[in-house]
Amino acid sequence: MMSWGYGMGAGMWVSWIILTLVMVLVVLLVLRASEPRTPPGRSAGPRTAFEILAERYARGEITTDEYEERLSHLSS
Repeated sequence: MMSWGYGMGAGMWVSWIILTLVMVLVVLLVLRASEPRTPPGRSAGPRTAFEILAERYARGEITTDEYEERLSHLSS
């Protein structure tokens, strides 16, 4: 019987390396899955006042006059 060092054969070392790589891969996948998702076309950063105003106008929360007035305040 041939010995490969401290009682472990080459297959045992390969098994440990593969197991370690699989564990790292699982951790990376869990971390990636836990990141917040952003809709397409939006940045991951905070929304600007212009975006919030446009969304409120699109939902009908404010009238056209209110939208234009607030837009002019933001632009100045």
